[in-house]
Amino acid sequence: MQSRRPRPYAVGRVLVTGVAAAVALVACGSATAPQPGETSLAAGPVRPVTSQPVEADGGLRCPESIDTAALDKPVPVPQKPQGVDATGRLLPDRDPTSLVVCGYPAADIMKPVSAPFRLAKRTVASDAQRAALVEALTWSPRDTGAQRVCTLMAGNETAYVVGAAYGDAIVWVGALADANACSTSTNGDFRSGPGPAVVLDQMFGTRTPPSAGVAACNRASWGRLGDDRSLAPEGNPTATVCRDAADGTVKVAQLDAAKSAEVVAALRALPTKPTGQTCQRPDDPSNGRFTLLLTYAVGPPVRLTIDPDCAPAVLGSNLESADASSLVELVEQWSPRIPGPDLNGSVSSTSP
Repeated sequence: MQSRRPRPYAVGRVLVTGVAAAVALVACGSATAPQPGETSLAAGPVRPVTSQPVEADGGLRCPESIDTAALDKPVPVPQKPQGVDATGRLLPDRDPTSLVVCGYPAADIMKPVSAPFRLAKRTVASDAQRAALVEALTWSPRDTGAQRVCTLMAGNETAYVVGAAYGDAIVWVGALADANACSTSTNGDFRSGPGPAVVLDQMFGTRTPPSAGVAACNRASWGRLGDDRSLAPEGNPTATVCRDAADGTVKVAQLDAAKSAEVVAALRALPTKPTGQTCQRPDDPSNGRFTLLLTYAVGPPVRLTIDPDCAPAVLGSNLESADASSLVELVEQWSPRIPGPDLNGSVSSTSP
């Protein structure tokens, strides 16, 4: 993360930035190829920074209500990104001067709720909350629009609107936390999946966060920025191989930097296409199935399911690859196959 820029100041309860007052930002223009860590992965609009209402604490003022909160489209944002090209990430890869989280109950299983959905809670994120939330939103992957399987559990829903103010930019993000994690999120220019809403609900809502001591192989991931272009997005992650054993335990092999680099190179060499998140397995599969967890220094991990008996053999968050033979051969040097659980669902029992 870059160092924080000076805090914007309030004049007549509107946000004013020094850079915006001195420099006229270009609406559209050409851009050179982005470098690692930059906000955008594609040239997009850079809108002028306009005055937006703030509260006495210096943070952006939450909208009093929102008109829609639906699973089939993201929660609308008050303004599209200003002062920054935000077509490549939900938030810039730097620390905002202030960040507010606005919560709007959108569904309640105990009582009817209808639009417009009223603001129920405004929170100015603490330093720790801000750092965690910025990391989660900065690295949240692009939603490719691929159809995904969603459960149909009934539950409460909360729409969140996040307002991030920088010294020279303002970005809003809208997300809907639902019981089935089937929603999408957006800043108005970039669209992501349900991960931001889950993180927001864990930090500011009622969802129970995962244990801090969760084992590496059980670490959840909603994907990572760039996983729509590569099974192993940019960076130098370490690789962990996880194999489910027949007795219910997990056999873990944490690879060193050199071995991890070989695995990452093998993943990046595989031909890919957008995934449907399903594979066809034969009736008598072998014990070749394993999970790869790629852990980065910054941002969320990447989880990949590799099963040489399945078609396709490699499933990522947004991509799949048909043939994993070279990858499997490489990994099995350091993590050999073990007897695994019955994936067809049969169980054995003994009578007393």
